[in-house]
Order: sequence, then C-alpha cells, then structure tokens
Amino acid sequence: MHLAQLQLISRLKKMDSKRTEGHGINTIQINKAREIHAQTVRARNPRAQPRSELHAPARNAPARNAPARNAPARNTPALSAPAPNRHICNNPNNPACAHCSAVIIPAPKATLPLEDTPSISIEDWTITTRKKPILNSKELDEWDRILGGLTMPEMIFGNSFVKIENRKHGWCLEFNALDALKAVKMEDSGIRVSYANKWIKSKQAQQKSSELADSSLQIGQHYDWTYTTKYKGTIKNGTHNFTHDNSATLPLDKLSRPDPILFYDDMILFEDELADNGISVVNVKIRVMNERALLLSRFFLRVDGVLFRVYDTRVYVEFDENRVLREYKEHEADYKYVLSKNLGGHSRDPKAILRDSNWVAQQLPMVRRECEVLQF
Repeated sequence: MHLAQLQLISRLKKMDSKRTEGHGINTIQINKAREIHAQTVRARNPRAQPRSELHAPARNAPARNAPARNAPARNTPALSAPAPNRHICNNPNNPACAHCSAVIIPAPKATLPLEDTPSISIEDWTITTRKKPILNSKELDEWDRILGGLTMPEMIFGNSFVKIENRKHGWCLEFNALDALKAVKMEDSGIRVSYANKWIKSKQAQQKSSELADSSLQIGQHYDWTYTTKYKGTIKNGTHNFTHDNSATLPLDKLSRPDPILFYDDMILFEDELADNGISVVNVKIRVMNERALLLSRFFLRVDGVLFRVYDTRVYVEFDENRVLREYKEHEADYKYVLSKNLGGHSRDPKAILRDSNWVAQQLPMVRRECEVLQF
C-alpha cells in the first residue's frame, strides 16, 4: 500500500475517533476511502490495461500487455532506449518512471475528493489530463442553460478532460463532456425501448374504448434520449485544421510494439443508464510512448432488446514527424445480432459480456469510417 494511501486512511481514522457514538459505522467509511483511491490508481496504471483497448488488432490475436515496471529490457531490434531527458513530467505528484528515472506515470493525490492534473511533455508536444468529481447542482444549472433544454445524463464529469497540445504551433485538441453533449441532437432519435410498441398498442386500445384522442401518445421528448454523440474532440488555440484522407490508416505495426508506456490515463466524461434500459457512456483513454501517443474516445450505447452502437475516435500522434492522424468509426447492429454471438465463458451471467464495450465492438459491423491527417 502506498504511503500516501496509508496517510489518508490514518487521517480518516482520526476523524472518525472524534465522532460521537451513534453516527455510523467507521469501518465502512474507511473501506470506502480505500476503494475510491484504489479505483483511481488502477485507472491510471498502464500495466493493468490491455493495449487492444486503444487500437483494433486482428480478431483472436493475442493481446500485448505493457511490460512489468522492473522487467529487464527486451533484446529486440524493434526497440530503442528512450533518449535521455526526452520526456518531462509537468506534475510533482507522480512517481518515478521505471525506464529512465524521470517522473512520468500519473498517480492521484491522496486527498478527498481525488484531484490531480498529470502532464507529460515530449519535444513540442504536451499531453495533460484531469479527473474530477461529477458536476454539482450549481454547475448543472449552468450547463442546463448552455445546452438549451437537453435533459442531463445521470453522471457528468464536466471538469475532467484530456488535452493534446503542440505549443510550438499553438494547436490543441481537447476532449471534454460539455462539447460531447453539445453534439447530441435536439430531436427525436427514433429509438424506442423494447416494450414501447406493446405499451403504445395497449394505450391505443384503451383510447378506442374510451373514445379519447391520440394526442396523449405523441412523443414528448425533443432530444435524443440515447445521448448519441459523434464527438471527435474540440480543436482549440490554432488555425491548423485536419485534411480528409480516408486512405490513411493507423500504423498498427508501430502500435503493437511493446514500447514502455510513459503515461496512461482513463476517464469517463458522462454516463447514463437510460432509465434501466441499457447504458450510454463516453469514455476516453490515452497512452504515451517515447515516440508516439494514441488516444481513444469511445461512445458506447446499449439499448436492451433493441440495438448496440460503438462510435470510436482514435487520435494518433507521431512526435518527431509532427503528424496527427484522426480516425473515426461507427459500428452498429441489432441487439439480437450481438446476442446470437458466442457468449460462452460467462456461465453465471451469460449477458455480462454485453457490458464489455471492447468485446461488443469486435462483434459489430462497421457502417462508416473516415480519416483525417494534420501535418505541421
């Protein structure tokens, strides 16, 4: 257990000891603090994350995991030692990098709420992330005014973000919850829950028997209740724009190399359980190696009994070439189509794998792809 975590638990114990009897179970509060801290640490641990989550390898290909922190360097011609002092940590709260002793891999401060802004710089590029709690009531009121009537998702991490910056050229690509929600259409999505038709038919039968008008069955929502968003990031502070080039592809040969991961982060921007009818979530992951970085922003939608959607935006940065590639893919299929796939290995809960966006994305057919390139 980290020293910072032990200090946090010790402070909580002292706070609980000052409480009078009858104000709750102290052990539960301490365990909750442990769970919150451990969850955030795991989300920022590159060794705990499979590389296949960020890029799309061939199906059934063995997943490559990041090497252990103290593992010896592999004797392979494809790898080269990181250049001395090439990467710089911009945050004092992070532990030392196992590969060159520089301070890189992000780790949260042992505070409640957990707040930190880890950042890494390589050459002209800087990658920064921030993870903060969900919006409070005052912030939600402000967002309601900005978004103009969009009913908010259940959980919005509105103060979290991921930034990729090239400071030499004054260019920045940011992923945040507000801009992702601005891309949600303010119109009926046309998607109905699985029991909607049955419910409407029963209401129509009641209306006929009571000679009532059909106006009560009109759709009252004027926004996409699934929160489907084709958000591909927000370009800020720059005049440089992407150029469409659908012939460009991600260099999977480079991304498949077991290069040391110097920086990793994983966060949710917003999430909603669609009134217990599925899930809608936007998640962003990023990993940085010595020569390149890869970001994945994923919108995952599951409407139980109806359909699945996975919209992926991958941003690939080659530091030395000052080149950025942004690939956008849409995957969609009927719920029954995915349900017909092999769900083995989950005997106790066969549908548990339907909550795994990585597995679902591999089963869905691609319905759209576009690619853009930016060369400084």
